[in-house]
Amino acid sequence: MNRAGELLASRYTRQPSPKLTSQNNTSIEGSVNNSSTSIEIYVKAFDTTVQIPAEIDDLIDDKDYRKKYGAMICRGFKQQLLQLVRHTRSMEAAGKLREAPSHFFSRCAKNANWERTLKFLAQLTEIQELAERIAKKLKTAVSGFIYQQVWRGVNVERWADLAQEVPHDKPGQGTARYFVWMCRREADHLDKRDIRPEVVAAC
Repeated sequence: MNRAGELLASRYTRQPSPKLTSQNNTSIEGSVNNSSTSIEIYVKAFDTTVQIPAEIDDLIDDKDYRKKYGAMICRGFKQQLLQLVRHTRSMEAAGKLREAPSHFFSRCAKNANWERTLKFLAQLTEIQELAERIAKKLKTAVSGFIYQQVWRGVNVERWADLAQEVPHDKPGQGTARYFVWMCRREADHLDKRDIRPEVVAAC
């Protein structure tokens, strides 16, 4: 999971997908076009009895902003905020943050950045789910190699299915080895053609 976040955040910063944003070349840490509807306008109306999960509260430096996060939870963004917390903590553990975790979290949850952050989190979820599905087919653990192939646009599902169907009756053969070989073969072909396939999901 950490590996997926690192790969996606790194690539997301360097090369945003043209399908998503043809005019925005910043990372999720940067600012984006303002949302047409401000999160702040909901602050006064939110239910004061709403409970803010401790893991979210731990990343709120200025507790006066609890109303803002409470309003976001009331609007149905609780799971996305929790996912952002997990991503923030995984980036922190990997030493990938250039600022305090609370600053990174608040920057991504900022009104001007929220729509872009939602797209990022949705793509991260799809990459993780696909990687886990492939690992299950191969009867192995999710690895950085699988995440890399998913991100590069390699047809991982096709090769995982084929690896299951092909007999592996010689020494040194196996489902996972065949999958790796097919992925590298396709990746080499893509590199030679200088193709930049789009990611699994729009982000």
